[in-house]
Amino acid sequence: MTQPGPWGPPQPNQPQYYGVPQQFPGFPPPKKSRTGWVLFAVIAVIALVAAGVAAMIVLRHENTPVGGAAETSSAADGPTPLRSIRLAAPNVATKPGSAEPKATLTVYEDFLCPFCARFEQVYGPTMSKLIADGRVAVDYTMVSILGRGDVKAYSVRAGAAAYCVADADTAAFQRFHAALFARQPDESAATFPSDDELVAQAEKAGAPDSVADCITSSKNRDMVNDAVKSSGINSTPTVLLNGTDIGDALLQHPDPQALLDQLKSVN
Repeated sequence: MTQPGPWGPPQPNQPQYYGVPQQFPGFPPPKKSRTGWVLFAVIAVIALVAAGVAAMIVLRHENTPVGGAAETSSAADGPTPLRSIRLAAPNVATKPGSAEPKATLTVYEDFLCPFCARFEQVYGPTMSKLIADGRVAVDYTMVSILGRGDVKAYSVRAGAAAYCVADADTAAFQRFHAALFARQPDESAATFPSDDELVAQAEKAGAPDSVADCITSSKNRDMVNDAVKSSGINSTPTVLLNGTDIGDALLQHPDPQALLDQLKSVN
């Protein structure tokens, strides 16, 4: 996967972005908080040894769980296997001699990421129509970049809730997904929607009553919390077309036509 455009990794003491630089028209300016898409930082630790001085560099995960070991999501045998939520019409166009969709958009999003909300505002309606028309399949993968490794963070809980809704009803997921971005809290808010509020929103989206227990449990949270590591992405939104990163083309020119132009390359 390509590095997200010209902005690249943040430099020391510089603002951190979620995949869209400040100069891109139509997208909100980056906030001044320290949250962002960088997952790892190198910390130099100087250890004094009796016979001399030895330098040791320790690589540490930036998203250290804030609630202690009890809230750490990764199991000893590695991250929870990641899965996507596929939206596709029964008559989706397929590759010759295959049941695989001809065009598959893979979208990685964090429900707290403001650029993801803007991406959905610009491209969401067009993507929904393309799905309904059978022109594309869309694989949504909910991740937590802004959760910083805390399985109780809103990014994690909202992403996990989306999987609960999708497992019960993909049409309800589409409505739930749109509603969460439309009502997105500020990343620096003092409080965030509770599990009960997520349940209420799921019910408004048409999800069955059975999703309540799933949302208020810890189901899917480890997966969402580990999703950035599992997928290898480093920014949100990340958008792929048949495995090729098209994020630059869509984010630098935020217009539905930019997506339609990309689809012309799919034969």
